[in-house]
Amino acid sequence: SAAAPRPWRLFGAMCLLRLPRITQPLEKEEEEMAALMQQIELEKSLYSDHEIRKLEEEEQLRRKKESLYDEDEALGKTVVMAQDLEEKWEQKFLQFKAAPRITDADKSNDRTSLNRKLDSNLMLLVKQKIGNQELWLLPQVEWQPGETLRSTAERAMATFLG
Repeated sequence: SAAAPRPWRLFGAMCLLRLPRITQPLEKEEEEMAALMQQIELEKSLYSDHEIRKLEEEEQLRRKKESLYDEDEALGKTVVMAQDLEEKWEQKFLQFKAAPRITDADKSNDRTSLNRKLDSNLMLLVKQKIGNQELWLLPQVEWQPGETLRSTAERAMATFLG
């Protein structure tokens, strides 16, 4: 007589994914295209409010040097010149330090940290014993009668994450 077939065992699993936190580095062609697009946008752009203000201030300074400047023109105007603003912004920019793309967790190859591989997807895998083998799998548990697959998957996460 043939052995009775084993009943199916259903498992529920959940995929927990950490999306990239920074963009991937640009390829050479992408950098060239970005530079080209920036140049085109610069050539076709209109003056910003700041640039218009700077041009007006330069015109006022030129007229003042030529003694055509009317002191009444400056009444009620702000004292901060556009050039001063640019210098302030430049100082602020020079103080800015971008965070490194390679973290300490990357350097030490800490595979338990979420603060690694910032430009890639990270997926939670757990080591589970299946038969005689230990395999890296998505967190999974066996389905219990009367339970939805969603609640099975949620139970799997609760089991492995605490």
